[in-house]
Amino acid sequence: MAQAPKYVPNPVPANTEDLPRYIFEELTKLQGALQENPISFIEEKNTEPSRVKEGDIVYADGTNWNPGQGNNLYYYDGAIWRAFAGGSGAGDFGFFYDTTDQTPTLTNTAYAITFNNSGDKQGISIDDTDASKLNFTHTGKYYVSFHATLSSGSASTKTTYFFPKINGITSSQSTIISTLHENGQKKVMSRNGIFSITAGQYLQAFWASDNTDVELQHNAATAFAPETPSVTLSIIQVSQ
Repeated sequence: MAQAPKYVPNPVPANTEDLPRYIFEELTKLQGALQENPISFIEEKNTEPSRVKEGDIVYADGTNWNPGQGNNLYYYDGAIWRAFAGGSGAGDFGFFYDTTDQTPTLTNTAYAITFNNSGDKQGISIDDTDASKLNFTHTGKYYVSFHATLSSGSASTKTTYFFPKINGITSSQSTIISTLHENGQKKVMSRNGIFSITAGQYLQAFWASDNTDVELQHNAATAFAPETPSVTLSIIQVSQ
């Protein structure tokens, strides 16, 4: 493989009259090396530069200096440092699901939905002490897609409610409502949305029902189809 041009200066001429020509030739050679070299080295920084301007590019160590996305390459947009995609925390994602049945013990009481499994993930994880909490490593805006499989255990009408919380706080205009009527009836509830989440915060999904004869139901695999989780939650970071 061909190597990039490297600048190696020639010896300085002994005759001072040759210096102007020497300087011109050396500058021309240096210009060519800089123009043809496809790789630029960016030194890792452990503190924020004291003087910055729009368009500046830096490589933060992510520990002593973390502009928000950990160890990463950043550019300054005139107001904040923004990470380039592909670095630590840029483009976080996660898929989470539960393989148990979840039933409300009391009517008209909010219960946190729990998750006992995860698929591919980066920067988002199930809390070790509370399986209803999904912890976020990095600040950003996240696209969230939620699905729950409801199952009715009787012929009476049941109304269920679903809503999210971020760090224990609900958002306005976020509840979805579903009604089941028949015994054995199943219905998939779903909702998509974009959430602004700060590094260190957690996301939860809650549900409630006016009848305890309803559940978030997991179904075993059949001869022709794989098993059905009771709930799934897909999360993709769409911006910082």
